[in-house]
Amino acid sequence: MDPRIKNRLRETSESLSLYSATAPSAIEEVFNFNVREMDAIESATLSKYTVMLGQYLITLQVRFNTARVIGGQKKKVLERKVQELIQSGSAEGKTLKEREANAIASDPELQALELDFDEAAAERDLLDGIDKPIIELINALKSELRRRAEEKHYTERERAS
Repeated sequence: MDPRIKNRLRETSESLSLYSATAPSAIEEVFNFNVREMDAIESATLSKYTVMLGQYLITLQVRFNTARVIGGQKKKVLERKVQELIQSGSAEGKTLKEREANAIASDPELQALELDFDEAAAERDLLDGIDKPIIELINALKSELRRRAEEKHYTERERAS
């Protein structure tokens, strides 16, 4: 993998705290809370975690959409410029794929565009689907909050009887 793409993926991962527990935000607190101590965590804290994860999902979706749009734009520009070279007869080859590959190999600007596209596509792929486990965690926290509310309601009703 190209070093530029690796750097882009690492920067994306770090800025969104995908794989680390260093503190650019409070989201690590949610990702790292000890489930074995769930009963000791206050309901207000669990509610806070739910909201924080919802906000984090928004950030992830914006980042994913941005990478998708940038990748699409880069791909269109690359395809257009490659097509121009092929139509001008500058790119040799027997098949269309060979002519496209030769066009890119012969032009440093196209190579840079291809790398830009690969970089955006790699970031998009990194973020694709990461929302699902976070949604599951949000749902688990909501279930715990509901369970606690029902338990509290039941206990209060029992005491009143």
